[in-house]
Amino acid sequence: MLKKVTGIIMIICFVFCGTYVLAEGNKPLNREVLRLHVVANSDSSSDQALKLQVKDQVVKVMKAEFSDLESADEARDHAIMRMPLIKAEAEKTIREQGYDYPVQVYVGEYDFPLKSYGNIIFPAGSYPAVRIVIGQGNGKNWWCVLFPPLCMVSSSEKGISLDTPEEAEVTLKCLELLPKGLRFSE
Repeated sequence: MLKKVTGIIMIICFVFCGTYVLAEGNKPLNREVLRLHVVANSDSSSDQALKLQVKDQVVKVMKAEFSDLESADEARDHAIMRMPLIKAEAEKTIREQGYDYPVQVYVGEYDFPLKSYGNIIFPAGSYPAVRIVIGQGNGKNWWCVLFPPLCMVSSSEKGISLDTPEEAEVTLKCLELLPKGLRFSE
């Protein structure tokens, strides 16, 4: 019985230590990226379509702008410098589509939910981002990673729409390997 209790305590300590190390290892990720966050005027289908058109135009322009940058800090500084261009491109796209919404562009720290792009997982947390707010900004939002370029895909292509975060299933391999008698639940 003592061996069983000792084993369980060791496993719990291992899990907590492993979780801490994993969390600490992921912390720097939010300093290595610059995200793009576009917020629609409303949830109407026309405003949502407009949001994606604005995103496509901004991504198209910024793809060339960001191609030679080497760090997230450099990307953030460049985005701050190019805020007038980003705003002008968004406004132009909105006018071309027959709308008269105002546009606000910010570069700052914003909270994002957990998201994965292929095999890259971005934990929930605060990330530097370029944020474009269309009109009232009451609609669903779209986000991706602007630097390094993980969102350089047109919405008309096979892009990633991130209006709602996907749920992640967390499993611990070490618990799967435990004998059935030591498992906490099945």
